[in-house]
Amino acid sequence: MRYFRQLLIFVCVFSMIDSSIFAENTEEEEQKEEEELPVYAGEEIVVTESKEKVPTVSTIATKVPIPIRLTPASIGVVNHGLFQHQSGVVLGDALRNVSGVNIQTVFGVTDFFVIRGFDSLSSGLVLTDGASEPEATFYNLYNLERVEVLKGPGAFLYGGNPLSGSVNLSRKQPIFTNAFQVGGSYGPYKTGRGTVDANWADVGQGIALRVNALRQVSDSYRDDKDSGLWAVNPAATWRPNDKTTVTANFEYVTSRYKSDSGLPIINGAVADVPRTQSYQSPFDASDQDIYRARVDLQSRLSPRVTLRNKLYYTDFSWVSQGTLFSGIFPNAQGSLDILRSLVLLDDRQKVLGNQFELLSTFRTGHVEHTLLTGLELMQWKDKFTLDVAALPNMDVFNPVETASQPYFIIPGQSQGADSKSRVVAPYIVDRIVFCPCYEAYVGVRYDRIDYDDPLTSTFRKYNKLSPMAGMVFSLKEDLSFYANVGRAFAPPSSQVAGPRETEESFQMEVGAKKYLLDNRLHASLAVYHLTKNNIGIPDATGVTQQDGDQRSRGVELEVMVRPVRNWHTFLSYAFSDATLTRFAEFVPVFTQTGITYQLADRSGNRAAFSPRHIFNVWTARGFDNGLEFGIGARYVASQFIAEDNQFQIRDVLTLDASVSYAYRLLKFRINAKNLTNQEYETRGFGSASIIPANPFGLYCAFEINI
Repeated sequence: MRYFRQLLIFVCVFSMIDSSIFAENTEEEEQKEEEELPVYAGEEIVVTESKEKVPTVSTIATKVPIPIRLTPASIGVVNHGLFQHQSGVVLGDALRNVSGVNIQTVFGVTDFFVIRGFDSLSSGLVLTDGASEPEATFYNLYNLERVEVLKGPGAFLYGGNPLSGSVNLSRKQPIFTNAFQVGGSYGPYKTGRGTVDANWADVGQGIALRVNALRQVSDSYRDDKDSGLWAVNPAATWRPNDKTTVTANFEYVTSRYKSDSGLPIINGAVADVPRTQSYQSPFDASDQDIYRARVDLQSRLSPRVTLRNKLYYTDFSWVSQGTLFSGIFPNAQGSLDILRSLVLLDDRQKVLGNQFELLSTFRTGHVEHTLLTGLELMQWKDKFTLDVAALPNMDVFNPVETASQPYFIIPGQSQGADSKSRVVAPYIVDRIVFCPCYEAYVGVRYDRIDYDDPLTSTFRKYNKLSPMAGMVFSLKEDLSFYANVGRAFAPPSSQVAGPRETEESFQMEVGAKKYLLDNRLHASLAVYHLTKNNIGIPDATGVTQQDGDQRSRGVELEVMVRPVRNWHTFLSYAFSDATLTRFAEFVPVFTQTGITYQLADRSGNRAAFSPRHIFNVWTARGFDNGLEFGIGARYVASQFIAEDNQFQIRDVLTLDASVSYAYRLLKFRINAKNLTNQEYETRGFGSASIIPANPFGLYCAFEINI
């Protein structure tokens, strides 16, 4: 009940806010942003090259573009203009602007984030232009127009896995104008980055071509962690007439990183060694190759009916060798040794699917409907081998590498799969407008999943119904209240031992949104209760079993203030109470006769990487002479690194700043990150280690627009 009392307090504050607190801008160049546009079934939605940082419309919650203030869910949208000004590079840099999202990585080689207390690998879904992605890579921002986040269950639209959140990466599409942009940046540790964005169009022929490309290299703050990647994303749009559009999009990304487990934890503290010290083997590597292809067709069949079809394909290859830490033990020299092993992964995933949709608008009496009906067919292949090799111990304080090939594969630790999942899923979402002050949303998706893995003699079938219902009350034109309930599911991991039931989540959420008509203030508040059952959590023996349940409750607040032209402030705050309501694991106990395992009950512990408080603010002020200044702060409360709650990363407050200058076709920018040079840590491996975060760094960038 205390969360709902907090909601009522905030609602009262929202209701008292009035547009008179902001000065009117009488300059002719000031233009109002159109926040609430009528949506027609035949209207083609084209992403333009707007540099605005303030989003007003989103599609992730319904697949239909509607004003965010009329969406019955907590939505986070980060436009290109904002993460570019912050010198954002990967998905995590954009997500830091969204309330309730904690940013981490997987061994420093892939994106990893926690939404409302649940991690992205087990409970989230990443989509590229609305199509599912394997969640084991760094998603670079070089070709993105915006990042949209739907917090809460999203299976009613996207099927299995989005138990706590869905993230959609909207890429830059071809536009019907000629444009060319080249950019570059350079920073500490020989970090260099270059981008190209070229667009060509023939309006008469209805053809537009666009190419985005990226090259990036870095030696990294941590020892022996150099990296590099290439990416190219050509796309073409053809409009044979004013009713039909076809867009073909292809992307290739190849990246080379080195895994990082970080620094070991000794007796509840980080090892007293240089923060750059690496204990990884010389064989560590993380090599990925990704191919993405999308073909989108949109055709207006009538003024009220539009046909949409998306054919998508992703080929993901990941070859990884990473050193893991197993513990710390005294050695014969009176020092401490770190026990290490080498995990060898060879993973190949292929996703082929098609989404067929009809979007229509109609009336039943005085009630207006915007109805989306769709059918998704998908096949997901996953073939992998996972082996564990022994590595020689290494002295923590005097590390000397003695590892050599060939590897000794530890018996009984290998895993593998050659699985195929076939999905047939019809879905429907209806936006029902009863009157200007009240509208409802209902959605449901039925997933039939056939899972087949002859390598492990595993055959499973799932038939799941994922419903959602929401409503929005607009008592005033600039104030709305909403509520939603929904369920979601996720098939269990192929690494789960024993019975394999679907993981399931259920959420109730209420909230309020305050949007002044001149867009000088956007504020949203959400209070939620989210549960997840049948969680598969690896225990200390490395075995994953579905013996966990978790509950998460919290409050989220997002505010955008624009007191005058060219001055934007973005603020977000989240309180989260994420608790393991059921979880027990076997833990090693070291005795004189060897190692034994005992069952430890973790019920009541806080979920890993779920800080109670996250606060983020960024403010930027531009001037007519081309100068723009920005400064931001981020506070993350203390957080446990594993379900055992034995080690806690301390809370940290970091500051960032930027200054940019635009002159004709040129723009220069300097970003200072971690201004106060705070020493803090991020996710390592389980309860054994953490990774030191980057210290203060100064990054210089330029852009040329033609």
